[in-house]
Amino acid sequence: MTWIAPLFALLGVLLGAGASAMNDQRRWRREERARIVEQRAALYTEYLTALEDTGQELLTVLRTTPANERPAAAEAAFTAHGLGAVRHRIHVLAPASVSDAADAVFRALGDSRSHVATADPRDGPALETLKAEFGDLRDRLKAVLREDIATTR
Repeated sequence: MTWIAPLFALLGVLLGAGASAMNDQRRWRREERARIVEQRAALYTEYLTALEDTGQELLTVLRTTPANERPAAAEAAFTAHGLGAVRHRIHVLAPASVSDAADAVFRALGDSRSHVATADPRDGPALETLKAEFGDLRDRLKAVLREDIATTR
C-alpha cells in the first residue's frame, strides 16, 4: 500500500507536464499564425500602395508629358514604386489565389503603361475602359487579400 501514493504522485506530475507542453504548443501555433497575418497584411498593404502610386503616376505622365517623351516616362513611372519586387515577395509568402490575383492586376497595370506610352491623352473612352478593368481586378484582389488574412487567423 505504500507504493500507491508515490505512483499517483508520479502520474500527476506526468499529466501536468503533458498538459503544460500541450498549452505551450498551442500558444506557439497561435503566435505563429498572428505573425504570418501581420507579415502578409504589411506585404499586401505595400502592394496596394505601390499599385495606387504607380497608377497615379501613369495618369500624370499621360496628362503632362509630351508624346515623344511618354514611352520612357511611362516605363519610369511603372518601375518607380518597386511594384515588381513586392509582387515577387507575394509569390513567395502568399497562397496561389493571392498570387494569381496580384498577377492579374500587375498585367492590367502593364497594359495601362503601354496605353500611356502611345495613347492620345484626349481619348477618354479608352482610358475609362482601362481604369474600369483595372478597378475590377483591384477590387477582386482586395477581396482575396481579405479572405486570406481572415482564414490565416
